[in-house]
Amino acid sequence: MSEKYEGVEIETGVIYKAAGITAQEANEQELDKINKFALDPLAAEDVFTFKTMIGDNELDDRNKAPFTEQALKDLKELYIGTTMIKDHSRSAENQIARVYDTELITDSGRDNGRGEKHTELIGKCYMVKTPDNESLIKEIKAGIKKEVSSSCVPKRAICSICGKDNMKEYCRHFPGEKYIVNGKEQECLMLLDGAKAAYELSFVAVPAQPRAGTVKAFGDKPFFKADLPLEDTNTESKAEDTDNKPDDRLKELEMWAFVENEQA
Repeated sequence: MSEKYEGVEIETGVIYKAAGITAQEANEQELDKINKFALDPLAAEDVFTFKTMIGDNELDDRNKAPFTEQALKDLKELYIGTTMIKDHSRSAENQIARVYDTELITDSGRDNGRGEKHTELIGKCYMVKTPDNESLIKEIKAGIKKEVSSSCVPKRAICSICGKDNMKEYCRHFPGEKYIVNGKEQECLMLLDGAKAAYELSFVAVPAQPRAGTVKAFGDKPFFKADLPLEDTNTESKAEDTDNKPDDRLKELEMWAFVENEQA
């Protein structure tokens, strides 16, 4: 379910994240994996392939909603076979590539701050070379078309402040805001723990939604931080004391969505 809200297309429960692409050679091993999706066998000269880093588990995630290692493991399986489109417009005419393989790359010498090793999810994509997409392939090779956005649905969205799963029950904390917990200032993160659907990868002009800020969606209505009563916001960037405030609003959450505010 989706709707326009203050000029932004909000799809309930969907996480949008930026990604980027790098070169990938179509060797014999890669062609074997590609041809699992082809009705007629494809040769190396028939395809153009590339890789994209779909996501990692670092806590410095720019939209303050980092994946956990479990989410990346789930997405590793879910992304195989998904399509790549343009501008997140899900029509047959916009299909331009397909994810034929994925891999997890782990750096055993680098900790993400939560006791997990730094892990990246890599997607491998292929396009069939045709006269219609010849210019697109040239633009990808030239680095003109390189901004990519991924979309998926997490199993859980765990608030780092109160521990509530915002996929099930709304909490009043927002990613990126700072709160006082047990006398210490903490930044709120929404930890995306596990995944239940991978929608697509998409080439976009700007790998983000156009409005800055965070949003939660309960039921079918998006809810921005700016919509909260003034006394419940951090409009002056002041950390608030979470020990003495009741959590008594909007208990009827059905789904949660986060809209990335990265700028190009």
